[in-house]
Amino acid sequence: MSSHSVLVFSLLLVSSIIFVSNFGTSFADEVIGTSTGFEDSTILELKNSRGNTANIDTVRIWLSGDNEFKSFKTEEGWIGKNTPQGVIIFTSQNEINPGQSVKFGIKTTENNPVVNWKAVDSSGEVISSASTTVTSSEISQNKPELNQPKIVTIKESSSFRFIPERPASNSDFRVVGEQFVPNQSLDFYISNELHKSVKVDENGRILFTANLPVIMNDERTEFVLRDSGGNEKNLSIRIPQLENREIPDVIKLSLGNTPQDIKRGDILTLEGMATPNTTVTITLKDVNGDILGIDTIQVGFDGKWTYDNLFSPNLDLGIVSIEIEDGKTKALRNINVISAKLINISSTETSIDAGNTIMFEGIVIPEQEMSVIIEDAIGTEIFSRTVSVGETGIVNFNVEIPRGSVEGTYILSAFQGNESGISTFGVGQEPEPILIVRPTKLNFSASEIINIEIQGSANAQVSIILIDSADREKISDTLNLGPDGKEIYKINSTDLPTGAYTLNAKRGESSGSAVFTLGLTTGSGAISIQTTRDEYKQGEQILILGNTGAINVLLDVTITDSEGKVIKKIETFSDRFGVFKIDNFRIPLDAKLGTWTVNAKSGGNFKDTVFSVSGENKELVILVDKTNYDKNELMNISGSGARLSATVTIKILDSEGIEISELNITAKSNGNYLTIWQIPADIESGDYEMTADDGASNTSTKFTIN
Repeated sequence: MSSHSVLVFSLLLVSSIIFVSNFGTSFADEVIGTSTGFEDSTILELKNSRGNTANIDTVRIWLSGDNEFKSFKTEEGWIGKNTPQGVIIFTSQNEINPGQSVKFGIKTTENNPVVNWKAVDSSGEVISSASTTVTSSEISQNKPELNQPKIVTIKESSSFRFIPERPASNSDFRVVGEQFVPNQSLDFYISNELHKSVKVDENGRILFTANLPVIMNDERTEFVLRDSGGNEKNLSIRIPQLENREIPDVIKLSLGNTPQDIKRGDILTLEGMATPNTTVTITLKDVNGDILGIDTIQVGFDGKWTYDNLFSPNLDLGIVSIEIEDGKTKALRNINVISAKLINISSTETSIDAGNTIMFEGIVIPEQEMSVIIEDAIGTEIFSRTVSVGETGIVNFNVEIPRGSVEGTYILSAFQGNESGISTFGVGQEPEPILIVRPTKLNFSASEIINIEIQGSANAQVSIILIDSADREKISDTLNLGPDGKEIYKINSTDLPTGAYTLNAKRGESSGSAVFTLGLTTGSGAISIQTTRDEYKQGEQILILGNTGAINVLLDVTITDSEGKVIKKIETFSDRFGVFKIDNFRIPLDAKLGTWTVNAKSGGNFKDTVFSVSGENKELVILVDKTNYDKNELMNISGSGARLSATVTIKILDSEGIEISELNITAKSNGNYLTIWQIPADIESGDYEMTADDGASNTSTKFTIN
């Protein structure tokens, strides 16, 4: 049995209730074991309690009764060995410290196994031993996966900081955090001591005051936020001691340098001087003088003050005024809030011929899956797929443009959550300047300023016409784009009635349009929805048609694949006849086969329809050109069945499971990949294993070096 056998843990519609029983140690509470699973697959998680004093060095597991192991899988950095006695021994060079956890995946001959385990420290002493039993639940939800702890409150993007940035010994400080799961609880630890429990607000943020105890000799102190699922975020800083200094009684209020521009979603640090131990008020106002926020901070004992301000991702673009007051004097500063584009992708070639492959590369939001859509020169979606993104945020992928494709300028649109990015390239010719027109959202309230993003050539003058759903012209105007080719066109909605509108922008031969609605609400009455066909193939475009009982209402359309994964969410609306349609969605080339679902929802009304996706499921394969090699020889490595244009990670492991080398290559659009490895001249002779992983599945093969 191979320790690198492929385990499929992406199982749907079943979670697990865990029962943990101890059978032989007085320290069982020091390590908590839980099991989750479905059918013959189980994930065992061991958490080393934060209050424990021992580190976990080795884990041994075995099964009760006549059950046997079929295969297993470990987290990165761990090595597993199945002994003839039916005991799997897991070891790692990195011990599991108090507050940390580790997961192992197993497949067994019988379902719902009783898993016995022992956690051992580096000296061979048993820290804890117990057994866990998996009990199936009928609750429908996504199940856990190996290396993915359950998100309770803390997400990968969660973060926190201090005000001031480096608190002093025996002083109060504020803790500011964001990107947590809203309306949940967190525990805040200082040096492994529980300081307080806090509540996340409805926007996923935290703000509370804490007191730092007396810290001697400039010691480094760890601060930890922990949720009930064991997820943690921590900061470790060296705490300075208070110094006795002579400080003047009065210091004139001052504000340090600030940038001219700030991106939405960025944090601006304001700092300056003021009278020690007084209070400074900070007020932010928009261009109309309306207050965006007010906060107060305490000036330090040395007369210094600092304040971190988060410019909301939803903040209107334009000038924001910052006023700093200490009760006697005032400091003013204007900051220009600009758009924050987090997705930057471009093609390595500006144009290609139809039938060839074009490569894209760039930097996007790290560790967040990205959706990619390509539209041809007449606006037809020709390509759609998802791209895995690693911790660096660097992406590269290939797209094959079919033979017979129309010539002209093509648009690649990339989406990650609420963020989007646009890139153009040419097919059969160099790309021409185009106008891209997009509203900041689909529906605006009746008293809201309507913002339309327009992108084109730098400093270009654009003609704008706004028409209503009856094709009546409402606005005719011109707009000058900025030096970056971008501008926000603003429309005052007070003079427009409720309904749907189209904004057309034109410059020379280039044109673009966008649809938005004003004052529409949900609550559609009865909904009918259907696709024009019952079955589609991977890569085909689909047409979704529907009607609502009421006219001019908002709908959310959600498309999920055969495994229940949400592939796309689309905001739309029914027109003045109660009709709506979705004609801009294409089945991804790497789509899961089976029955897909389309759900249309408006308020409390909803309706589902289904269609089938057919195609070919391919299994990941890795091949080498022979089984025996000499040192310093070139090895040809090939494979197939990878996710289309995905990055395939190839690792070479020795007989002890120690990684010798790692290769990363991009699969072609057909899932094939090919590379060469130079066998080191100083490598030891023996048996080796090569693994391949495309982010969704993995496989391995073995070879020998003479």
